[in-house]
Amino acid sequence: MRFYPAYLDLRDQPCLVIGGGPVAERKALSLLEAGADVTIVSPVLTPKLQQLSESGKITHSRKSFSEQDLAGEYLVIAATDSPEINTKAARICRKRRALVNVAVPPEESTFIVPSVVERGDLLIAISTGGASPMLSNKIRRELEAKYGPEYDRFLAKFAAIRKRVLAEVADEQERRKIFQAVIESDIIELFRQGKEYEAEMRMLELAGLPRRI
Repeated sequence: MRFYPAYLDLRDQPCLVIGGGPVAERKALSLLEAGADVTIVSPVLTPKLQQLSESGKITHSRKSFSEQDLAGEYLVIAATDSPEINTKAARICRKRRALVNVAVPPEESTFIVPSVVERGDLLIAISTGGASPMLSNKIRRELEAKYGPEYDRFLAKFAAIRKRVLAEVADEQERRKIFQAVIESDIIELFRQGKEYEAEMRMLELAGLPRRI
């Protein structure tokens, strides 16, 4: 199967996790990080999920899954230890045209969750289409070594510079030249070496802007 790569904006979107075990916990935490409004349906929860429920960060429906639980949900993750329950949920989701990811059996999913490398606003997703999760993890580790925390710092500063360039440089071609010059420069290496001030000054110099960020 070939998947269409996409990044979803889940901020304040209703998302349902079916199951309360370790897999469901991992899925719920990733949804919370994306800003989703998370509900979990499960008779029991892991200690971490129980803590999140008690603090109001997730909604917990302490019961077994039923079709009514899917009403109004934008995205569903079926992560119980029962393939039968997961499959039932996935097939109902398909009828309702809701996105669904299934832990087991994964072929019932309408979307898969890739392995990711996250460095601030830099998000690199890796997928083998389910053929080899181990290979995805290997590539993720390689990318984590190559793309370190300096990319987070670079992007944070670059976003501020870009905003100023868009406001102060009228010519589009000139703006493109500036952005390209900054990206192709040694600035990321300066951040890697911990030379924050030098990196910022170099960025301003290439952008032709006064020395303030």
